[in-house]
Amino acid sequence: MSKTIVKFLPPEEVGEDQAGWWILHLDHDGEDGCYDAAGPYDTQAEAERLAEPWLNPKEDAQ
Repeated sequence: MSKTIVKFLPPEEVGEDQAGWWILHLDHDGEDGCYDAAGPYDTQAEAERLAEPWLNPKEDAQ
């Protein structure tokens, strides 16, 4: 099952130039699976706004 999360990645994990808020699209349950990433973003609010379609998908009206 895939899911999308917004997570802060600190400089200790990714280096100073890549530290910030990231949108992670996970292919498995858990953060150790395969993923696609977009970021870094300066604020959590900005990352969540951009990730909104994946964080809260709308049901198709039929």
